[in-house]
Amino acid sequence: MKKFTIIFVLLLVLASFFACQKSSDLLKVGTNAEYPPFEYTDPDSKEFKGLDMDIARYIATKLNKKLEIVDIDFDSLIPSLQNNKFDMVLAAMTITDERKEKVDFSIPYYTANQSIITKSDSTLTITSEEELAKLKIGVQRGTTGEAYIDETFIQAKKMKDTQLVRFDNNVNAVQELLNGNVDCVIIDDSAAKGYEKLKPVKIIYTIQSNESYGIAFPKGSKLVEKVNKILEELLGSQQWLELIKLYF
Repeated sequence: MKKFTIIFVLLLVLASFFACQKSSDLLKVGTNAEYPPFEYTDPDSKEFKGLDMDIARYIATKLNKKLEIVDIDFDSLIPSLQNNKFDMVLAAMTITDERKEKVDFSIPYYTANQSIITKSDSTLTITSEEELAKLKIGVQRGTTGEAYIDETFIQAKKMKDTQLVRFDNNVNAVQELLNGNVDCVIIDDSAAKGYEKLKPVKIIYTIQSNESYGIAFPKGSKLVEKVNKILEELLGSQQWLELIKLYF
């Protein structure tokens, strides 16, 4: 009986060891694949594509790990990191002080502003940010665009909370714009340019918010330093220039 117990314990130890080995060979990345040109699903191949997805593949290759990409709602990404469901998140995520209290970030890899888009046949024009206060605006929940409208207009009592229509993703926000249910959508300028190529929408105003995108990690992750070195290498390479040209 004692011999059987020893063998059983050894088997458990070995199983745990191999499970850890298998886990350490995998790089699990969270994203919200509804944000072209950074992350989106190819309609034909169903593969994840975009600048962020290519960055994820580059990092996985450099780390000699197998890559697994998981697509979830944007506002679930940080809670998932906090619960260690992902090794990192690549989702055109702006580095903010509020987010840095919950997760760690890599060095910045892209700078963006906030754009206002409307239907391509719309006569709506905006010449100043204050004019946004009279509009019904669509936005993706959990984004810096939502925070900007909330802090600048709603909390300042310049517009009603009901004028800001929140969606789980940008795809739904843009579709409701096309359906005529909102006047415009606030979205990062890079994604706005991507939607201009895909949908009958146009950019009518840009807010110079100068936001920096970073890769997010669970607090205290040992991957941050390694990924920063890989990012520095990529950002200074010809391959990066080719990626920017490809997507923008």
